[in-house]
Amino acid sequence: MKLFIRVSLLFLLALAVAGFSRFNTGSVTLYLGNYEAILSLNLLLIVWLVSFAVIYYLLRLYINLRRLPNRIQRNRARNTLISSRRHLNDAGLHYFEGKYRSCYDNALKSMKREINPDNKFLAYMLAFRAANVMRDNEKEAKISAEMNQFSEPKWQLAKHLVIAENLYNEQRFGQCIDNLNAVLQLDHKHNQARRMLLKVYLNLANYSKAYEVLTWLLKNDSLREYKASKYKARVISGLFKAAVSAKELSGYYNKLARDEKVSFLYAKLYFDGLLRLAEYALAIEFLAENLKVETLHLIYSDAILALSKKLEDKVQVDKLNLIAEKSLFADKSNANLLLALGILSYHQQRFAKSQAYLEASSNLKPSLDVYVFLGLVAKDTQNSQLLAESHQQLIANIRNLA
Repeated sequence: MKLFIRVSLLFLLALAVAGFSRFNTGSVTLYLGNYEAILSLNLLLIVWLVSFAVIYYLLRLYINLRRLPNRIQRNRARNTLISSRRHLNDAGLHYFEGKYRSCYDNALKSMKREINPDNKFLAYMLAFRAANVMRDNEKEAKISAEMNQFSEPKWQLAKHLVIAENLYNEQRFGQCIDNLNAVLQLDHKHNQARRMLLKVYLNLANYSKAYEVLTWLLKNDSLREYKASKYKARVISGLFKAAVSAKELSGYYNKLARDEKVSFLYAKLYFDGLLRLAEYALAIEFLAENLKVETLHLIYSDAILALSKKLEDKVQVDKLNLIAEKSLFADKSNANLLLALGILSYHQQRFAKSQAYLEASSNLKPSLDVYVFLGLVAKDTQNSQLLAESHQQLIANIRNLA
């Protein structure tokens, strides 16, 4: 379009000159010292127009020549940037394709030519991860040292987080914690860092620290419920197993939500913790308070049986016996409850009742405990026939186990 306009203007100009020269017969006289030049006015007009065009294009040529170095420099910079971005894209693509050697090489080429600091840092990160996956410690250390030139908080945060992930995968948990703490100093609300910190503490079996991190995550993080339940179960289980006093154990248990307290998992963990600490009075109280809780019926018979084997105090035996009888009323064919009542009746020296419960349990579910206590009952009542039968059954069960 521009060329068409220029040609049209030139054509119109030629027509104007031709028309003007047809009716113009004047001349121009030029004097220079002793010299005199007489020119046709038409010729002078043509010379003037040609001179103007020549000067115009010479000026344009001069300006373009002056601009040429800058254009060359811009073209080089553009080509370098295009090449750098291409290498950066290839590095990212090859990393996810598992071509770590190619990823590392392309990242190096990109970081040498990249101008944008964010993209350059990304190239360093890709090179660092690729070197780590390849287990090339020399290259990893070199890239890590060069990454110190990036001093902005966002770059430092990303660097510490990536290093922490690598250290976690290598199970170097101490250094991993240091880097995660560095991340949290830069951004104390960084959820990913706290999630990783939680997993580190779980691997180190440091459940008190894990509990602190989990508490923060449950309040401030959109942690999915199934993940929260999984992690919380591990943390609470570890805390219950590591508790050294009933006060500490009860403290953690009372911090649970109401529905969690009566759940099968946490109730069993708490009860097992009480048995481990030999807090039998608290264990009996726990069973009495939750006698009517349906979710705990699954552990009730096992819990009563386990507790009945450990009690020696008469008052505690009587309390547990009362609880066991109430439970048996709701489930009369429960072999574990019958066994527990037989053991408790033996401790109460009600041998006839103990024998009846033990024999009823044996009919439903024969076990070593049944025949051991039947033997004790027979010994205390001097029932030689029962003693012989219990010994015979006991030996037969032992052989079956072997």
